[in-house]
Amino acid sequence: MSGHTTFRSVIPTEQMPEDLRWNAATLWAGPKCHIVHYPLKGGKVFNLVVTCHNDAAEAVAGVPVTKEVVYEGFSHIADRPKQIIERGENWKLWVLCDRDPTPNWVDGRAVLLGDAAHPMLQYLAQGACMALEDAVNLSHHMAETEGKLDAAFSAYNRDRFARTGRVQLNSRLMGEYVYHPAGGQAALRNAVLGNSSREQHYDRVAWLYGVTGLGDAI
Repeated sequence: MSGHTTFRSVIPTEQMPEDLRWNAATLWAGPKCHIVHYPLKGGKVFNLVVTCHNDAAEAVAGVPVTKEVVYEGFSHIADRPKQIIERGENWKLWVLCDRDPTPNWVDGRAVLLGDAAHPMLQYLAQGACMALEDAVNLSHHMAETEGKLDAAFSAYNRDRFARTGRVQLNSRLMGEYVYHPAGGQAALRNAVLGNSSREQHYDRVAWLYGVTGLGDAI
């Protein structure tokens, strides 16, 4: 368990502060917390996701909470992003969980993929993407081996373990050092990102977005 708690709400666009109705995913990052918002359904509603590192000790999912509970993790942030919490309705919380990479996903005629094989935190936004890559890779090996399960499962597991493990661990690091740092760590993040060119940013994530899920690319 990560100790990070996420609160979610979806509101009609007209309830969103007018100066924040951007047609883009927007991140507000602060010490031990961040807020994300973006439009859905062609701009008819906004998805609000706010996360704080509050050392939550119990894994829970989809629990309704009051606005006051949400505010507890964000009392130290600037007033402008606080508007997001104020406008949210029917907040629900999830305590985020992952686990260390596990090398074996195969048990006889059963094989795991997606979160069952490699649960990860949301800080690289790759949970669903890794599941899709798993499916592409597994279907490729099923066709290549003409349905021989032992061979297909073994090849799939071999291909996917290192890549998904890398995403799991980098997701943790992103949460700690990019989304939620304070003090000197936050200053270092700002300096590195602020002094990087667009091409350098692209190069840093090429390993993540530049492959198809086939083969053993990590």
